[in-house]
Amino acid sequence: MLTIRIDDTEVKKKLDILKTGVKNFKKPLKVIGNKFLKIYSEDVFRTQGGAIGDKWKKLSPATLLMRRKRVGYYAQTPKTTSKKLVWTGKLQGGFNKTVTKTRLVINNTVDYFKYHQRSTGRPPQRKMLGLTKKIVTIVIEEFNKYIKNLIKK
Repeated sequence: MLTIRIDDTEVKKKLDILKTGVKNFKKPLKVIGNKFLKIYSEDVFRTQGGAIGDKWKKLSPATLLMRRKRVGYYAQTPKTTSKKLVWTGKLQGGFNKTVTKTRLVINNTVDYFKYHQRSTGRPPQRKMLGLTKKIVTIVIEEFNKYIKNLIKK
């Protein structure tokens, strides 16, 4: 009679690590969140919506006049006068992330963000958050790295 013994200790160990690792995605979600924050708060504003494939509409003549005359909101000291949606930098700096074991939420805490993000008519829609091929690729790559790293342990 032939007896073959297979030592599956290493396989069991790796499966346990993998089992534990897929219950807590906080580590890759933090990395993904940081990359998203850079895209949404820097790239989108630098390209005026182009980074998410949704170029922002021009400012209305009334808004341009208010900017020139420094009326209302535009009485505040500007960070820059050459970009749409970047007068004080408050909207651009309002992005943050919340990460749990299984969830990543990116939002903007500035109260008027929602009016630009959604199509409400006034002000015109100027999206700052969007799902693009680049965003999907970041998620896939980071999760692949995370799983490969778990398997290596």
